[in-house]
Amino acid sequence: MSTRSKKPMTSLQILQSTMGWHHLEHTAANLCDAYSGLLSHQSMILSMNSSFMDPLLQFETQLKMMEACFKILVTLPSLESVKEIGTNEEETEDLMNLYQNTLNVYEDTLLILVAKDLYKLQILTEMTVWMRQDSSYLQDRIVMIISKVLSFASKKVKGYRSVDAPCLGVLAAELSLLCFHDDPAIAQQASLGLYHVFHIAKCQIEIYTGKKNNNKTVYCITPDPSDVEIQPKFLQDKDKIAENVGQTFIPTLLTDFVWTLLMKLFNEEYKIAAEAASLLQLTLEYHSQRITVVYKIVDTIYKQLCKDAFHHMKQSMLRVITLLTRTSPKKVIFQLMDYPVPADIILIMMWQAAGSEAKVAPHVLKTILLILKGKPGEIQEVLMEKRRSSLDATNMMPVAASQALCTLLPVASYKKAVAQLFPQLLMALMFQLFYSSDSRLMDLDRPLYARDALRVLLNCSGLQKVDIALKKKNCWSHFTQAMYYHHGVYLIAK
Repeated sequence: MSTRSKKPMTSLQILQSTMGWHHLEHTAANLCDAYSGLLSHQSMILSMNSSFMDPLLQFETQLKMMEACFKILVTLPSLESVKEIGTNEEETEDLMNLYQNTLNVYEDTLLILVAKDLYKLQILTEMTVWMRQDSSYLQDRIVMIISKVLSFASKKVKGYRSVDAPCLGVLAAELSLLCFHDDPAIAQQASLGLYHVFHIAKCQIEIYTGKKNNNKTVYCITPDPSDVEIQPKFLQDKDKIAENVGQTFIPTLLTDFVWTLLMKLFNEEYKIAAEAASLLQLTLEYHSQRITVVYKIVDTIYKQLCKDAFHHMKQSMLRVITLLTRTSPKKVIFQLMDYPVPADIILIMMWQAAGSEAKVAPHVLKTILLILKGKPGEIQEVLMEKRRSSLDATNMMPVAASQALCTLLPVASYKKAVAQLFPQLLMALMFQLFYSSDSRLMDLDRPLYARDALRVLLNCSGLQKVDIALKKKNCWSHFTQAMYYHHGVYLIAK
C-alpha cells in the first residue's frame, strides 16, 4: 500500500484503506481515531467549497475546523512508538501506512482548499501560530506540510491574472524566523517554504506593476527544478531575506512583514525576539522608505515602552525609530510631537533616537521649524503635514517642538545643521517666546521650553556672551513680559 499518493485520495480509495486498516482499531486505537476524525473534518471542510456561503463566513468556518484538525494532528504518537506497536512485519507496515496517510489527509485538505482559492494560504500563517503554542516533535512535519502546499501554490500561480494572497507578508515573517530554528530539518523546510513565498510574490508584483522583474540580483524567486534544494540556502542569511523581501513584495506586504516582526519584539521569548529584531533592522536598512504605517509603528513603540521602560528589546525598538527617521523624518517627528507636553522620559529617549544621526539632522530640524510656524494653543482642524485627526484639537505641537530642541540642539552630530539653520531657528524661537505670553498658555503652568531652547541655541552656537548679557538684565526670568521681551530682542539683535 502506497505511503503517499501524488493526488488526493478518492472516496473509493479512502474506503478501501479504511477497511484495510480495520484490524488495527484495537492495536492503535488513538491512531485510528485520529485518522477517522481527520476524514470526518475533511468531508465537512470541503463540502463548504461548493456551497453558497458568504466567502468570509466560509473561510472562518473552515479555519476553525482546520485548527481542530491541527490539534488532532499534534496528539499523534511518534512514528517510532507506532512501529513498536506492530507484532509482525506486515502489521508494522500497515501501522506506518496508517500513520502516514493520517498526516496526508491534513495535507490533502490544504492542497484542495488552496487549489480553489489562494486566499486560503492564510491557513498556513495560522498554522505557524498554532505550532508555536505546541512544541511537539511534529513541528518539522508541520513545516514540511507548509512547504509542500507553498510549492504547489507557486506552480499553480504562474497562469493567474491576479493573485489574491494578502497573507504573504505575515507568512514570510513567520517562515523567516523558522529559517534560524535550532532544528536543521525545520530550518531547511522553512527556507524552502520561504523560497516559494517569494516566487508567489514575484508573480503578484509582476501583475501589480504590469511588467516582468528582470533584476538579476534576486537570488531565489525563479524556481528551477535542478537547484530547488540549493537555492533556499540563500534564505538562511538574514541579508538575503531582507533584500528579497524588498525586491519581491508590494508595499502592503512589505509593511505586513515589518509589522509582524515588530510584534515579535514585544511578546516573544528573547531568542525569537532577538532574531526578529535583527531581521527587522536589516529590512528597514534597505526598505524603510516603502513602509506605509510609520505613524502606527512609532505610536506602538511609544505605548509599549510606556508599559515597560526596561523592556529587554528597548534598544532594538529605539533603533527602529532611528531607521524610520532616515527615510520618513516628517512622519516620525510629527508623530513624536503629537504627544502631551511636557514630554516624559520615554518620549525624550525616542527624540534622541530620531535625532541620533548627523545625516538626517537637517531634515529633523526643518520639520521642527515647520511645526514652530504654528501658534501654540490655537484650535486647528488639520495639523500641517498631518493626514489624520489629532485627538487633541488644541495645537500644542510647537511647545513639544521647543522642548525637543532642548534635547537635540546640544547633540554633537547636530552642530553643522544647527549652524546652517541658525537664523531660522532663532526667529522661530523668538516668535514662540512672544506667543508664550498668551494667557491661555500661562494658565497651563508649563515650563517655557521656547526660552530654554533659545538659551541652548545661543550656547551651542558660540553665543554664550549673549546668554550672559540677557541673564544680567534679568530677561530670561521675565521674558513673557512685554518690556523684557522687547529688551531681550534688542540685546540679541545687537
